[in-house]
Amino acid sequence: MSDISRTVSTALHSLRQRETTSRLSAELSEVSQELSTGLKANPYEALGHRSSDAIAIRMQITRNDGFLTSNALLDRRFLAVETSISATRDAGQAVLEQALTAQSAAGPSSIYLSQAARSALDTVIQRAAVSDSSGYLMAGTRIDTNPLQGWEEVNPATGLTPAGVVDDLIGGPMNTMADVQTAIDGLKAAFADADPTNPARNFEATFYNGSPSGNPPLTSRTSETQSLSQTAQANDPAMRDLMRGLAMLSAVDAGQIPDTQAREAWLEEARAAISGGLEGLNDLETVTGLKRAQLNDTIASQESRSQFLDGERLNLEGADQYDAATRLTLLQNQLDSSFAVTARLSRLSFLNYL
Repeated sequence: MSDISRTVSTALHSLRQRETTSRLSAELSEVSQELSTGLKANPYEALGHRSSDAIAIRMQITRNDGFLTSNALLDRRFLAVETSISATRDAGQAVLEQALTAQSAAGPSSIYLSQAARSALDTVIQRAAVSDSSGYLMAGTRIDTNPLQGWEEVNPATGLTPAGVVDDLIGGPMNTMADVQTAIDGLKAAFADADPTNPARNFEATFYNGSPSGNPPLTSRTSETQSLSQTAQANDPAMRDLMRGLAMLSAVDAGQIPDTQAREAWLEEARAAISGGLEGLNDLETVTGLKRAQLNDTIASQESRSQFLDGERLNLEGADQYDAATRLTLLQNQLDSSFAVTARLSRLSFLNYL
């Protein structure tokens, strides 16, 4: 009986075996992770005092990856704006070519020109509404606002429509050079936000809804030391000139102006406005393309830095694949033996000692 009392119980043996099995399973999981990832499962414990270096590298990787993600999105935004400006320029160019060949005398060509200009205005307004998940890209810092008001839609801020403002400034049929010049002066003032008689008719009051001129442009930080701004907005002077020229051709069938000199003056002013707008849009597109190229250089540099930081991290946190494979085999053998012992203990009973 005394021999039995000094013998460790099978229940205690079983408990110890379960603890051993649990420990071996945890170690096996860590080694499997090291073998599959090539990194230490517990790098800070393994590195000791050098763990601060690993933390610093991980922080740099996180910052660099954040810039790469945001810059990829910014690149898509610049591309969208560049494409939008190009499409707007193409629409204006088509009307300008038609205007250059339009007859000064009344006829079907002047009617078709008016219709083409009206269609181009819709294209300009639509293309200015280019957007992504962040909002409208040509509205400045007011990214939640469609930058250009629909041509025949009432602007809630003024109660006016862009088409109505243009008609009001033209003031009805134009029969003389004086009528034409008055209308031209009024349109120039309104599209330049310089109409003193009725500020509601100004471009940024009724035609445009984005952030006003003089406000800082939408700016994004692209690296620790660099930022890029999106300066192409729908209230740019180039957009104003283009829309003013198109509005002149759309609102007035030049063939209905009886005075030959007045008719030619109206067409010439419209052509000059469209031509100036197209030249300005070409500059905007070029600047946007240059900024996108600069951004791509930054992205390339950050991708190279990402590879370098990954290498530095691997130097610190990398696991020896051969050692991990050896430990994995050893742990598997130990775990198999533990399972075998546990199985044998589970089959023992008090009768085995009788």
